[in-house]
Amino acid sequence: MKLKLYETKKLHYGEYLYKLVVPNQVAPHFRTEHQTDGKLGYVRERLDTLNRHFEPSQPVIVIPTNYESKFFSVRSRLHTDETLVEHYYDAIEIYRHLKNAPKEYKLRTENFILHIYSNNRDFIINLSNKLRHKHKEFWEPDPEKANLLEKDIIIKDKPVKFQYKITLGKKKGSPALPKWIDNNPSISKMGETAKQYCNMSTFVKGYYFYVKDDKALFLVQMIVGDNIQRIEKLVYSPKS
Repeated sequence: MKLKLYETKKLHYGEYLYKLVVPNQVAPHFRTEHQTDGKLGYVRERLDTLNRHFEPSQPVIVIPTNYESKFFSVRSRLHTDETLVEHYYDAIEIYRHLKNAPKEYKLRTENFILHIYSNNRDFIINLSNKLRHKHKEFWEPDPEKANLLEKDIIIKDKPVKFQYKITLGKKKGSPALPKWIDNNPSISKMGETAKQYCNMSTFVKGYYFYVKDDKALFLVQMIVGDNIQRIEKLVYSPKS
C-alpha cells in the first residue's frame, strides 16, 4: 500500500490532529449538503444504485442513464456513469465506518477526493487499513510535538523570524497596511499580490502577512482594525 505519511504541523480546522485523504469516484455523494437526513442517506442511495448494476466479473460498474439535451433537437441521449469496482468497495467501507463512528469527526470532499478528520487515531488507521485504494495520505503530528499543537499554533522545524501570521478578513484592504510593512521590513513581511490588493482597496479575505513580535502585532492591529480573520503563532521546534 502506498500510504503517504505527512506531519500535522497545524491543527486541521483548528481542531483535528489526524487526517486521511482518499481518492474515490463516489466522493461527491458524501457531501454534507446532500445528506438531508443527517445519516448519510444520500450515499446509501448511491451505493444501492451501484449495487443493482454490479457485476463481479467486471472491473467497472456502468450505469446507463438518460438525460434531456438543451442544445440539440434530440430529446434524450444515452449517457453512462462509470465507477471502478475498487472505488465502490471502498465507498462501502467508508460509509459503514462513518455510520458507526463517534461524532467527533469531520468529512470534506474536494472533487473526487475525500478528506476525513478526527482526533481518534485508531478510528482513522482502522479505516485506512480496510481500503483497497493504494494512493492514500495519512497526516499525524510528531508524538514529541503533539503537546505544542493548539488552536492557532503552527509548528515550524526552522527558526522563525516572524512570530505571527495574520490572515485578513472579509472587508476591503487598506493601502496603509502595505505602506507600513514596506517602511518596516525588519519586523513585517507581506507578499506582492496581497500588497497589490490592499493598495487597490479591494477585498482581501484569505491574504496574509507576518509580523515579528507582540509589539508589531499591536501596531498592525491598529492599522487593520477588525478586518482580521485569524492570528496564528509560529512556534519553532527542531526536527527530532
